[in-house]
Amino acid sequence: NRPKMEDVYPYIKESIRDGGQFVIFPRGTSMNPTIYEDKDCVVLVQADEPARYDIVLYKRKSGRFILHRIMKIKDGNYTMCGDNQYIFEEGIKREQILAVVSEVRKEDGSIFDINKIHADGRRFAANPIKRLRRLSHRIKTFFKGDSN
Repeated sequence: NRPKMEDVYPYIKESIRDGGQFVIFPRGTSMNPTIYEDKDCVVLVQADEPARYDIVLYKRKSGRFILHRIMKIKDGNYTMCGDNQYIFEEGIKREQILAVVSEVRKEDGSIFDINKIHADGRRFAANPIKRLRRLSHRIKTFFKGDSN
């Protein structure tokens, strides 16, 4: 049985304060292929100045903890998306961002450092299939809104 994130977060917060780090094994498939559940772990550090393409741990208003990539920053609002997803989550505030991933440790022992994380972010953002799926989703959402 895995501990719940809300139980673990106080330890993360304490560990990353003053330059420390905390290692977690994320759950879910939203960050594939960058991070695989039960295979890869991530190193979390304090989120001093989260930047575009950083992978961050944030807390949704619902209370759910999420590990996704920053795709845009505008007017104090962050737009997030998992590498394996195409719908952007907008309106995340700075105070919701709890930690930044400094490296991804792969199952085979290799390490993705922050530069690789940013390069992957640019690659995933520019993926034409992902862009097409987002456009298709916007069109569907637009027409569903008109029919009600």
